[in-house]
Amino acid sequence: MNRLRHPLKNTREISVWQLTTKLVLLAGVLMAYSYCFLLTVGSMLK
Repeated sequence: MNRLRHPLKNTREISVWQLTTKLVLLAGVLMAYSYCFLLTVGSMLK
């Protein structure tokens, strides 16, 4: 039973890590886009 459970647990942990890394990358991209957007808006208002 333990032999069958371990691979499933490992794949589940890997999928969770992949999801977290994807979310972090998406958050970083969104932060960069929002920062550039704020910079362009600030330069236009001046």
